[in-house]
Amino acid sequence: MESVLEFLESNDSTWSMDFDRYNNYIDVAEVFGYEFRSHKTTSEVQNYLLEKIKETLYGDELSQVDFEKVQDHLAIRYFSSGELECKNVIKFIGFIRFVINRLESYSATQESWCLARDYLEAYLSISNHIIDDYHLDCYKEKKLISKSIIFLNKNGYNTKIEAGKIIVSDESEKRLLSAISYRFKRIGYHAICLTLECISQHYNYDSKRYFLRPEPSHVQEYSADIPWGYLFNVSLANLHNVKKIKRPDKLFLECIELSKHYFCIKNLQTFNKFSDVNHRHDTILPAIQKHILYDQYFSIDQIKSEHIIDMIEGMFTSSLIGSLSLNLKVYIDILQWVSYKAKHNEPLVFSVDDFFHALNYKYLMKDIEDAFLFMSFQINEINASYLKPDDISKRNYFEKPFLKVDSKYVYVNPIICNYGFYNCLLELCKRNGADGNLIGKIAEEMVEKLFERSGVKFHSNKEYKVPKIVSKELCIQSQKRECDFIIETDDAIIIIELKRKTLTSDARAGDTLKSIIDLSQSFLHALAQTGCHEYMLRRNGKIEFDDGSIIELLGRKVERVALSLFGFFGIQDGAFIHQILNSLINAKIDSGNVEEDKKINKHLTELHNQYRTDIFANLYCGGGSPFFNCRFFSVPQLIEMLSNTTNNDQFELELNRTRHLTTGCKDWFKEYQYFRKLKNQ
Repeated sequence: MESVLEFLESNDSTWSMDFDRYNNYIDVAEVFGYEFRSHKTTSEVQNYLLEKIKETLYGDELSQVDFEKVQDHLAIRYFSSGELECKNVIKFIGFIRFVINRLESYSATQESWCLARDYLEAYLSISNHIIDDYHLDCYKEKKLISKSIIFLNKNGYNTKIEAGKIIVSDESEKRLLSAISYRFKRIGYHAICLTLECISQHYNYDSKRYFLRPEPSHVQEYSADIPWGYLFNVSLANLHNVKKIKRPDKLFLECIELSKHYFCIKNLQTFNKFSDVNHRHDTILPAIQKHILYDQYFSIDQIKSEHIIDMIEGMFTSSLIGSLSLNLKVYIDILQWVSYKAKHNEPLVFSVDDFFHALNYKYLMKDIEDAFLFMSFQINEINASYLKPDDISKRNYFEKPFLKVDSKYVYVNPIICNYGFYNCLLELCKRNGADGNLIGKIAEEMVEKLFERSGVKFHSNKEYKVPKIVSKELCIQSQKRECDFIIETDDAIIIIELKRKTLTSDARAGDTLKSIIDLSQSFLHALAQTGCHEYMLRRNGKIEFDDGSIIELLGRKVERVALSLFGFFGIQDGAFIHQILNSLINAKIDSGNVEEDKKINKHLTELHNQYRTDIFANLYCGGGSPFFNCRFFSVPQLIEMLSNTTNNDQFELELNRTRHLTTGCKDWFKEYQYFRKLKNQ
């Protein structure tokens, strides 16, 4: 790629084209040696030239991905220079893309590209295409990113463009982050109040969540998203008291402006509704990481208050907890009380006495104090020294729900900070001997309670023997498999597998391999299990379980659901997970880390083997999406669906509410509410 960029950038006049050079298609045919084979027509010459462009540019040296990086690099240079540099080459590359779209790979010789320029010039000369600036339409996002480059350079933060990526020099990045830090230190505790005030403009009262992932727009001018997730986390690292300060909002707006341009050049924002519908094996991994990083810096992890209460009560009042000699009722009462008292747009400040009196002296004061102390940070402990975006290990706000400030306690936000209750109670259980197996059981029990409360009938924890012939057909070693949940309707059998695995800090910080491992051990693992269950159903028409019960297919469709305990956010978008599966089903991960690759490829291979069977190939590989019946949800999403459910048929309807359409925003809760409203109009 470097050699291609070198000759494309070295002399811009080389790539100038004169669209008035040829008078007509007869002249073009003569110049380029084309012999007419039928009636002499313009289209005949045009088709010849198109094929010559493709033939000339095709080669094995430059991959399609690298070609796109070349495009990005030139476009960013053009716009960031005020449209002074690369004027001819950007037009040339833009029209190449316009007339032939993409090739699988390209030549890297200057001679080939110069010849392709000559063919292209002739083609456009005899065509009726509007020349003007049409070739720049596909670069609107690069134009926006270039505005951020200009802003940063103008303010003394040096950037350079390397193979389509914008690099801020180490010294400039250090100064930029220091500028943000300086302002946050001056603002102190005002920063979190201002952050909540700002994101409250995106609060949706129906969903009781913040909708921080905007829908990609069709408008001509793009705008840069504000990294609210980053600003929120830096705010938590600066909760110190400050002397009276004039206009803290002005300093905060300066932080927004600096961070907005800093993150814009990282190119994490999605501008096109359809950008995630054409991924390949060589583009899907960067796309997964891009969405994870966007969620870290632009969105904020959040759980609706009612959802976390359902989950905490469902898990930590389980009879299975009794074996640990733990009484967690006071923690659950605290959660319910602060959830009721807290507002979405400002922190809740209270004392132990407030809770003590509100519950009519239900608990001893010491027990309450111990509980609050256990679940509280000291003010200098939360997100201590967090500033550099990828220093995710310094972000710990999710570990505890409260801050202790002198004799008061602060609950920063009931939607963003409530995961701390789960983490604290999980820690108490582990300290008292709970292992992963027990936590898994109480999580499954919690889901059972959710189904029962909503009137959904189900089968759970059903085991069956896998015949040797089936093990051979699927290339698996298993002699026995277990179904977490099966829900039947007249039309469908819904198979659900629950996994507790969440995104690790390494994945959130940008480690692509760790991201795929986390995704593999949750989504891919669960899907491979449901695939085995479906194969048994379709092969034998039924599954006979060890307890004597039977599930029969009876011509029904099969829905497969991977259920995570907590969210994977943008990755759980229905259209995107199908792209993940379509891109990876015939691939293997080869990162060079044999041990880690093995963890991922184990589940990929199992899925691959399922779709190689005659049963799955005939059913799913004849056209359309082979994974249309595969879904990926979190328990909070499940709770939202069940809130509109009273029986199995309604559950099937809600499960599929977002399957056929997408807005591109990658916020399931936003789309789910939108499509439900459409139904009621």
